[in-house]
Amino acid sequence: MPFALSAAITAGVAPLLFVQIVYPTAFYTANLLLWWRWMLVIPVLIVAFYLLYLVKSRRYSTWSFPARTLIAAFIAASFLFVGFCWTANHLISMHQTSWPEIYESGNIGISSIEVTLRVFIWAGGAIPSMCIMAAWQLSAQDDQEARIEERRLGRAALGGLTVATIAGVVYLFQLDESSRGLILGSFGSIYLGIAVVGVILQVVLWSMILRNRSTRLQLAMITVGTLLSLIGVSVLREAIRISHLDLNLLFEDHEKAWEIGGFTLFLIMAVVNIAVIGLCVVMVRRGLKQTSAER
Repeated sequence: MPFALSAAITAGVAPLLFVQIVYPTAFYTANLLLWWRWMLVIPVLIVAFYLLYLVKSRRYSTWSFPARTLIAAFIAASFLFVGFCWTANHLISMHQTSWPEIYESGNIGISSIEVTLRVFIWAGGAIPSMCIMAAWQLSAQDDQEARIEERRLGRAALGGLTVATIAGVVYLFQLDESSRGLILGSFGSIYLGIAVVGVILQVVLWSMILRNRSTRLQLAMITVGTLLSLIGVSVLREAIRISHLDLNLLFEDHEKAWEIGGFTLFLIMAVVNIAVIGLCVVMVRRGLKQTSAER
């Protein structure tokens, strides 16, 4: 899970930079209105990130069940808090008419039901994403223990998909008429269909894996289904955001941003990072071989 979290954080850097460029006023205003909640995001992420390494340690396995449960619950609560902050930021950025009221009262000023449903959509969808990554790692093993773990992953994935789907349907019907019309219209229905196909693929294939040992083809199809769901839902989310903002006021800023280069610096940093990552992989492989030889 530390690796998966690192990948998620790294993959989120580029979209975060683009969000700041495309929606600067809405994004930064939402940051300021969230105040202490937004300031806690990075510290909470750091603590939760390192606690994941603690969970992987041998010392953690020797602790009592209540202590391990407390640590696990704290990690889960930390990530839920971060998800809540990003969701609240997104919603506040779309409700510009509420900004003065939020500033004066100090309250978030958005529907708790809307926040909760969106958190459940993304938190529920994160579970099958984690499960397929773990299933790929288990595919190299061919024993009874791996089979048991694979079934557990299948049940967890189906549970996460169920939660995300129910939250998504409820969220769709509680949206305002214009946003709901956008999703069900000619543009949104394409990506809604993509997301639904992705969910169906995952449900069918995970159900098959619950009965029989998985194949690489099945895991590949589940991966495709996961990507389809993420792409479909992500596009719909941004479509709703764009429908609430007047992008005409931002075109001049977008044109200026388009003229900014930096591609050479990007290539240099890419080469440096690839070299560092490669060195880390080599060091880990040497360490594993040395450990195996000592055993």
